[in-house]
Amino acid sequence: MIESIDIPSLQGYVSIKEAADILGVSDKRVYQYVRAGRIPALRVGNILILPEDEVRQFKPSPSGRVRAKAPSWRAYRSRGALFVTDIRVPVKVDQQTKLIEKLKAVQKRNSHTFPGTVARYVVKGDEGLTFVQIVLVWKSTEMPVEARREQELDLFKEELADVLDWQAAQYNFNEVLIHT
Repeated sequence: MIESIDIPSLQGYVSIKEAADILGVSDKRVYQYVRAGRIPALRVGNILILPEDEVRQFKPSPSGRVRAKAPSWRAYRSRGALFVTDIRVPVKVDQQTKLIEKLKAVQKRNSHTFPGTVARYVVKGDEGLTFVQIVLVWKSTEMPVEARREQELDLFKEELADVLDWQAAQYNFNEVLIHT
């Protein structure tokens, strides 16, 4: 008797879900790429499998209108200024996966939005994710007082205390000179 084969785990091939995870898109988007002929797929019974190499080499088209030229540098001209809080924080040993999970949860809940910010980034510090860089951009005209900013940051620190070494964090707060 022949044993059944789990087709999605066939070496060299990935399932639609695995392809979506690799590309950082939804399952539906992967199906659209397959229907459009942009990613080859094989049908095995009711299952589509995709060559893993093809998926890893695939570059999704950017969404929206592609810029014809890079944005120009400019100075902030409103009544006030732009400020940046820049924090470099080590990731605790072997907590990289848990950190990513926690950041996805923050994104899904849309929590820790730091009222008054015009941009927020949590940046992978290096390939091994041994540290992250947190960048918060504020308009001076909308930026809360320092005590409120610290309170919001304390809540964020509390949420990530088990994965980030806040004791070793480096903080900078500076005014933006020019920006895009």
